[in-house]
Amino acid sequence: MDEELVRSIASLVTRLSALAATDQGLRDDLRVLAGALAKAAEGPAEEAPPTSPGQADATGPGIAPEPASAEPAPAAPASPPSPLPELTFGRAAPSHQPVRIEPLRWEASKRAAMDSELPAVEARCRLKAEGIRWAATRSRRIEEGADFRLEIAPRDREILDRAGEISCFLWMNSPDFTIPRDFSALEDLAGWYEALADAIALVRSMLPDAEANREFFEPALDLMAEAQSALRVAVDRADGPRDGDQYRAYDWLRDVTARERIYISRHMRIDDPADPARLPELENRIEDLDARFQQSRDRGKRRKSVLSQLRYHVKRIDSGKGDEHDWRKIVESVDELVAGGTPPSSVEIREAILPVLEAMPDLDSIPAGFQLVLKEIDRYLATRAPAPESAPAERPTPEVALAARLLAGRSAVLIGGSRRPGAHEALKAALNLAELTWLETKEHESIDHFEPYVARPDVAVVLLAIRWSSHSFGEVRRFCDRHGKPMVRLPGGYGVNQVAAQVVAQCSEQLQEGWRGGLDSGP
Repeated sequence: MDEELVRSIASLVTRLSALAATDQGLRDDLRVLAGALAKAAEGPAEEAPPTSPGQADATGPGIAPEPASAEPAPAAPASPPSPLPELTFGRAAPSHQPVRIEPLRWEASKRAAMDSELPAVEARCRLKAEGIRWAATRSRRIEEGADFRLEIAPRDREILDRAGEISCFLWMNSPDFTIPRDFSALEDLAGWYEALADAIALVRSMLPDAEANREFFEPALDLMAEAQSALRVAVDRADGPRDGDQYRAYDWLRDVTARERIYISRHMRIDDPADPARLPELENRIEDLDARFQQSRDRGKRRKSVLSQLRYHVKRIDSGKGDEHDWRKIVESVDELVAGGTPPSSVEIREAILPVLEAMPDLDSIPAGFQLVLKEIDRYLATRAPAPESAPAERPTPEVALAARLLAGRSAVLIGGSRRPGAHEALKAALNLAELTWLETKEHESIDHFEPYVARPDVAVVLLAIRWSSHSFGEVRRFCDRHGKPMVRLPGGYGVNQVAAQVVAQCSEQLQEGWRGGLDSGP
């Protein structure tokens, strides 16, 4: 029989089993079908087609048989390689509420059906690992003379009852399975059932958001592919039958890789088997990937918490209820986000703090992560297209008029950050400047070439945007002191009201001395 057809039949049986658990009519129909098939299988022994010894040797358990020639294969083999599992349709625990199956589109229903099989496959693999270990223990205890009725039979009934509850065929606990003398082979086989179950559990934890977990989801699929392939080889070496759950795992992998457009390069072909001797290594890789995924998920939860904290304190500032404590929390939150891997250019961070950034006070120290965010915001604002209305939205304060009177017709130098055309023109017009020279700063750049601009006779004031500058204001102050120019530190942004307030507060007296009569001449 074609291997593809075998897998399709196994998949069909699984789906029918799931539907039969909630559909009494389907269970009745399946019982009738099972009876008809059993009756059809009966007949005189001489009518069964002969099977040559060579053909029996050519196919082993767990491997799809291939025709020896172009002639069609016999309709049915003389004797099956292993007994068929008992039909268990309808034995699942009844639901308290009737389930109505609504018609769905085929693709959606197929995807849901395939994904819904994974928990059952995982549970059956774990039970089979337990069944294998019990088979070895059972054989040893019988040889030791244990009381079968008191010590063996109860455990047999218990494990088989559990198997019936989840429609699991424990072929290793069947009377037809011969226990090998080397129990280590059985322990390895049990380990591979558990490894496949662990790989499925890891994949299931990522499946609800596979796209977001792509970094971990694809390696998890590789591990699951290797586990199911090694399990197939291990079952074959133990002379076990083809395992339906291994095939279900294989089918699910084919389905998910097709729909998610993922390529698994190894262990998805019968001529590329995984090595069962690498069980400890695979177990370690599953544990390592699971640990990294959990850490990533924990970081994601922490990131959401910190973003929530950031937005809370920004909201307090924006509503007028905030104070320096809120600003400290904003700075700490942003710095933690950057330290945790969020890029300084993050749109989430920028949109969170941009509405209140111009009101930021002059804090004693700013951590490196927050400084990087400030530079990225400055770069963004410098390259952003200007708004249709370039005039400042806020109403000019009395300090703007006073600063404009002190600086009328004179020039200023602004050092720091990236030049913003809109802010440049607004400052020049509002402060009545003849010229505003904006000197951009770069990391690790010498500031010696700034001095000629400071020394110009027409320059009345030097504005240092300390928030955006990559240099200490002390270095610029030496130039200002040498040439007798007042220096104004701008702890906030480039808003006209903010700049004018700092000019008046820091150097109004010095400007009056250099521009006598400015206050008495009127506007």
